[in-house]
Amino acid sequence: MISRRSVLLGGLAAAGATGLAACSGASPAASPSADGKLTVGLTYIPNVQFSAFYLGVAEGLFAKQGLDVTLRHHGQQEDVFGAVLAREEHVVFASADEAMVAAAAGQDLRTFATSYQTYPLEVMGGGDLGLSADDGLAVLAGRTLGIPGHYGSSYYAALAAIHEAGLTEDDVTLMDIGYTQLSALAARQVDFIMGFRNNELVQLRAQGESVLSIPISDPASPRLVGPSLVTVGTEVSDDVLAAVARGMREAEEAVIADPEAALDATAEQVPALSDPAQRESAARVLAATTELWTRGGAVDVSLDTDAFARMAEFLVEAGIIERAPEQAYVELDLS
Repeated sequence: MISRRSVLLGGLAAAGATGLAACSGASPAASPSADGKLTVGLTYIPNVQFSAFYLGVAEGLFAKQGLDVTLRHHGQQEDVFGAVLAREEHVVFASADEAMVAAAAGQDLRTFATSYQTYPLEVMGGGDLGLSADDGLAVLAGRTLGIPGHYGSSYYAALAAIHEAGLTEDDVTLMDIGYTQLSALAARQVDFIMGFRNNELVQLRAQGESVLSIPISDPASPRLVGPSLVTVGTEVSDDVLAAVARGMREAEEAVIADPEAALDATAEQVPALSDPAQRESAARVLAATTELWTRGGAVDVSLDTDAFARMAEFLVEAGIIERAPEQAYVELDLS
């Protein structure tokens, strides 16, 4: 239902950070050696959404897997996959849809574990529109939908929502608004935005807004795959990748078991959490984030290969990529 069009390959563009913290310009990372040294790249600024990595390092959960993990936040103007492609990182935590687009463009990227088992981007609008979530994505017809730009996950999610609604791009006005989703919605510059369940939705509800939030597809049959672990080439062995995935799984379980410990570990990276109001806000974001990690009531970091197949089919149909990459992911034994 979506017309083909030429688009900027969002997987090769900046992934939508408002400002990224420190540590750009690092020297190339050596292949993991017997001592398990491994650099994991984190996009965006330090944030409670990365608490599993902070806690996993602080409590030695990656070390239990035989890994010596260094966390690296990206520089402000850094492409999401730039450092891992340059071998400055071994693994990057990034959205699998953007990784697939980049892989289809010829980059040797492979997703090997999925953190968010629920795709986090949804269509969000004010409750004053007189619409109901029961109306589904058909509410987009004739409306304006704000996105950061015609690239990256928010754009792909917008196209997926339009497709799911049985609409075309002629039926919905996609407006580039940069990273001003909340202010654009508050000023009614747009009717809807693409927002994250563990970011914009949390903030809107904290402000007391009546919010309409609609998933872009049936959660049981996701059309896109979100934040995941991605590597480049084959320098890192499958055994090491599996150890990283198991470490992330154990760290996510630890966060759910002890959210205060996760907030404490995050506070080491985000000093602003010493303020009680900021910590309370972070706790809300953390609770929304942990909901995205589970499948069937338990933390799961394995790949849903059916979801990857649906994603490839959709990205081709939407004209984002010409054909599915030969190897966009690798299945690992995580037992």
